[in-house]
Amino acid sequence: MEEVKEAKALATYYATINDIPDTEFKVEILEDEPVKKVSVNGTIYEVDYNVGGDTIHSIIMNHRSHGVQITSIGNSNYEVSNKGDYFLVNVIDELQKMRMARSKSSIIGRQVITTQMPGVILKVYVKPGEAVKAGDPLCVLVAMKMENEIRSPIEGTVKEVYIKDNDKMAVGDKMFVVE
Repeated sequence: MEEVKEAKALATYYATINDIPDTEFKVEILEDEPVKKVSVNGTIYEVDYNVGGDTIHSIIMNHRSHGVQITSIGNSNYEVSNKGDYFLVNVIDELQKMRMARSKSSIIGRQVITTQMPGVILKVYVKPGEAVKAGDPLCVLVAMKMENEIRSPIEGTVKEVYIKDNDKMAVGDKMFVVE
């Protein structure tokens, strides 16, 4: 094991284990060669592995072999069994972590809702003065041939509606004010 010295990660993941509350492991893939260099919370390991079936993995870490059973159970969750020990592990990437942080942060006060991608307004559901709850649909924006429902980030009242059906939208255009 060695300490990380400004190595740029090829990929970064965050793992939590069900039996270790409030602990997160930052896992960075530093080299993707036959023997990988992986940093876990700043400590570098050399790792190689072979898959011996659907769920059996032979993991060689720092010249020690570990027979591990890893089963995906969906939603970024894995059951991991090693030498009789059982763990439920959640693994997410940087984008998922950022999305989770945004959804957990409390949004208060006046919210100006703008377009995040160019498109066309298919349907506007609300009018000024209407009460909305957090998560209520405000409109549908068609972008890249997909319908995207735009939802209220907070509970409040729709103060302004800047759009109507069939409006063409650019990134950053104002759509609504909710407070």
